[in-house]
Amino acid sequence: MTETTVGVLAPSASERAISVIIRRVARAGRQAEFEAAVRAFSPVSLTFPGHLGVHVVPPPDGDREYVVILRFASDRAWREFQEWERYRSWVDGIRPLLADDPSVEEVSGLETWFRMPGEAAIVPPPRWKMAVVTWVGVCLTVGVLNAVLRAWIAGWPWWANLLGFNAVVVAALTWVVMPVLSRATRGWLRRPRLEEA
Repeated sequence: MTETTVGVLAPSASERAISVIIRRVARAGRQAEFEAAVRAFSPVSLTFPGHLGVHVVPPPDGDREYVVILRFASDRAWREFQEWERYRSWVDGIRPLLADDPSVEEVSGLETWFRMPGEAAIVPPPRWKMAVVTWVGVCLTVGVLNAVLRAWIAGWPWWANLLGFNAVVVAALTWVVMPVLSRATRGWLRRPRLEEA
């Protein structure tokens, strides 16, 4: 099964999108059936309101763990999707094809800054490590921008000063500082892989 992405749409700015990472281990000898079931249901799943995309990452050779990344416009859309009769019926149908219960992880907010380059799935580091790197990023960004921008915006009304300065801080963190820091601290941030039993 090749890696596939289906239905990538952008949520509106007022919604907080969420990514859901589902890991399923297929039973030995049932991989082809599982892949066919995923291929058949993926387009159907995208008819659900608020479901923005499906990304399927097949296992490496010799492994049976499939990673499916679902993207939703909001946490509410994901909760409602789980109660959707067609999804529940599909989950019941693939149960005999799985070696164990799936692992489900929800990712949103700061965790999306820590997607490692070259990794197909979003695997966030421990929260305390994200907090440390974010703190460093905020300190660097605010320090530099204070030195550069404060003189320019000092005469602005307080609300324009606040909104303008913070908008630049957020933009710098999102597109410059955090991507650079997450790459620079990649080895430290990465969770050690648990040895399989």
